[in-house]
Amino acid sequence: MSEPIRVLIADDHALLREGLRHVLEMEDDIEVVGEAADGVDVVGKCRELQPDIVLMDVSMPGGGGLEATHKIKQQWPHIEVVILTVHDDQQYVADLINAGAKGYILKDVEPHRVAQVLRRVHDGEPFLEPNLMAKLFQRLQESREKAPVAATAETDPKVRLTPRELQVLELVVDGKTNKEIADTLIISEKTVKNHVTNLLKKLNLSDRTQAAVYALRHNLVPDRAGRPHTAG
Repeated sequence: MSEPIRVLIADDHALLREGLRHVLEMEDDIEVVGEAADGVDVVGKCRELQPDIVLMDVSMPGGGGLEATHKIKQQWPHIEVVILTVHDDQQYVADLINAGAKGYILKDVEPHRVAQVLRRVHDGEPFLEPNLMAKLFQRLQESREKAPVAATAETDPKVRLTPRELQVLELVVDGKTNKEIADTLIISEKTVKNHVTNLLKKLNLSDRTQAAVYALRHNLVPDRAGRPHTAG
């Protein structure tokens, strides 16, 4: 049996921390290794406990989730951050993704979904709520209309992608997993992973969520308007 996913819970509400601990400890493959009540505490607990994932709120004393995410990813890049919050503002989402958060879920999510997201992130698959991706796209689209971005995959050699990489990127924007992309394109999961690795390197990005945001912002994929976003 593989080692359990070691999770640190960070939220300034003790009742919520207790509820999350209860939900997660019902899962055989997840271990809650500690709790933190503010942005300073969570950084200290990361240093002490070295969790696999920090499940963290945005609005906390001591700098909050955004500042804590920056510090965690700078000091311990291997520790993943999943945001669990009531905030669905697109700017919050974009800022936290840019800071290195690998997952972003809302507090009205079904309890069992939290564990599913933690497993997905632990397996290297970022997660963003479909409705959040739609709102983020709308914001980026409005920003692009006000100040169009000149660089595209065709005009900027630094971000030139192959046709297959663009296909993979489009499916990444739709929130599909490597397996779903492989099934859609009728290629192996290993090949999908190679394409994702290559396009991230070309775009100088660290993960798939950042790639999805970049693709929308720079118009690297077809217009998503009216198309539903799935998140696996």
